[in-house]
Amino acid sequence: MHRTTFGTRLATASLLAPLALGLVACGDDDTDDAQTSTSSGTSDDGGTADQGTTTLQGDVETAAQTALGEVDGTVFSVDGDPQGWDVTVVGADGIENDLELDAAATAVTRGPDQESDNDADDAAETEQLLGVSVDYLAAIEAALAEVQGTVTGVDLSEDNGTAIWEVQIDEDTPDEVTVEVDAETGDVVRTEQGD
Repeated sequence: MHRTTFGTRLATASLLAPLALGLVACGDDDTDDAQTSTSSGTSDDGGTADQGTTTLQGDVETAAQTALGEVDGTVFSVDGDPQGWDVTVVGADGIENDLELDAAATAVTRGPDQESDNDADDAAETEQLLGVSVDYLAAIEAALAEVQGTVTGVDLSEDNGTAIWEVQIDEDTPDEVTVEVDAETGDVVRTEQGD
C-alpha cells in the first residue's frame, strides 16, 4: 500500500493552486470578450454609437467642389462611404491635402491634413499626375457614357507609366463597376464588373 505524506500533499497543492487560478482567469477572459463585443455599439457617454447608419447623401462632384473651396489644387481622389467623403487635393507644390467631409459632401469635418512625397519616385509620379489633360469631371463623363449608374468614387493613379482615372460606379452593390479612363486622352481603356 502506498501512503502519501502530509509534505507530499502540501507540495502537490502548492503546484496545483496556481494552475487552478490560471484556468479560472482564462475562463473569465471569455466573459470579458463577450461583454466587449456586445458593448462595442455604445459610445463613451452610454448612448448608442452611430455605426454605419448614416446614408451618403452628397455626390462626387459636390465633395470635390467643397474640398476645392478649402484647398486650391487638383483633385486626385474622391471616395464616398456611409460616414462621409474622403477627398485628396494636390496643390501645385505637390503636397497632398486630405480632407474628410460629411455625408452630404457640403462641410469639411477634418483636415486638410498635408502629406508631401519624400521619395523621388513618388514626387515624379505626383508631378506627372498634376499635368494630366483630363480632370475628374471629364473622367466621370466618359465613364457614364460607357456605364449607367451612380458614381461613388474617382481616383487618379499611374499604371505602368500611364495616368489613369478609376471611376467607381455603384460601389458596394451587386451592380458595382470600375471604369478606367486614360487621363491624357479621355478614352475608356477598361471596364471591370464587381471587385
